[in-house]
Amino acid sequence: MSENERSSLSDLGEREIVKRLISAFPSRSYVPLGDDCGAIEFDDRLLLFSTDTKVSETHFPPQFTPFDIGWSIAAANLSDIAAMGGIPIAFLIAYGLPRDMSFAELERIQAGIDACLSEHSTPLVGADTKEHRILTLTGTIIGTVDKSEVLLRKGSRPGDAVCVTGPLGGAALGLRSMQSGLGISLAEEKLRRPRPRISEGRILAKSGLVTSCIDISDGLSSELYELMRASGNGFEIDLEKLPLHDSLHAFDACEDEKMSIALHSGDEYELLFTVKPEGLKELCDLYSSELDREFYVIGRVIDRREIIQSKKGRSELLLDRGYEHFRKR
Repeated sequence: MSENERSSLSDLGEREIVKRLISAFPSRSYVPLGDDCGAIEFDDRLLLFSTDTKVSETHFPPQFTPFDIGWSIAAANLSDIAAMGGIPIAFLIAYGLPRDMSFAELERIQAGIDACLSEHSTPLVGADTKEHRILTLTGTIIGTVDKSEVLLRKGSRPGDAVCVTGPLGGAALGLRSMQSGLGISLAEEKLRRPRPRISEGRILAKSGLVTSCIDISDGLSSELYELMRASGNGFEIDLEKLPLHDSLHAFDACEDEKMSIALHSGDEYELLFTVKPEGLKELCDLYSSELDREFYVIGRVIDRREIIQSKKGRSELLLDRGYEHFRKR
């Protein structure tokens, strides 16, 4: 029996599954398989493609409305385009629907999809419907970007600044609030209405100063490990510079717990990126002039394959505790 035949998916986890699939099937994608999008050349531009599936029992808290569900699947796909610095141009949705769902519920899901897409001038161009035991949504997004501007996970260099586009921890706190009835409305709103950072990604891409980028869908710690696997370089993160969501600042918990929530919170959809040190001030000025807000510098790239978290002069390894599908929990 081969190793693949002996290994269950829960033994491997999502990342190892993807790694093995990539190695088994050659690709003609312009960018490395496993990045936020695949890409093919189209004249002097790239067409970007990504797909994402969400399942009711895994991704949608019972407190989510049908509108929330629709918004969520659209936002997840749009965020992949943002991570590549692209412009979304079309979206498709495949519905797996329980037969006892009302048509009114389906209409509200569709309304949520349309509302999120409309914020980014992205048309819904196709759909498929099938009967399924549980609600399952698969979105497919198409985008475009100049070859010279595309942002990849690979590319960071020692000395680069590590940055994020916005505060972290709100989505995870929102989920906890829903599950425990805490009523933290600001955090719950962050979970219900994630904002894909399309405009931010475009500014980063056009600047020519960003060396790598990824969206924070599975938690900051997990995405740092993804960037390390792509580039071979590690990171040192200054916890005192980590921006916390306003709801997390106000949350009644010790500082270590708040920091843990921010480090490992998924469904954030902020962008994590690295910047050439000599271009950091220029990018700060460009970003603030275009968006009237700032991004956050949280650390630096190091020439070792490890991820360090530091606070007040003390350092230790940062473990990957973000979310991963299939992993035994």
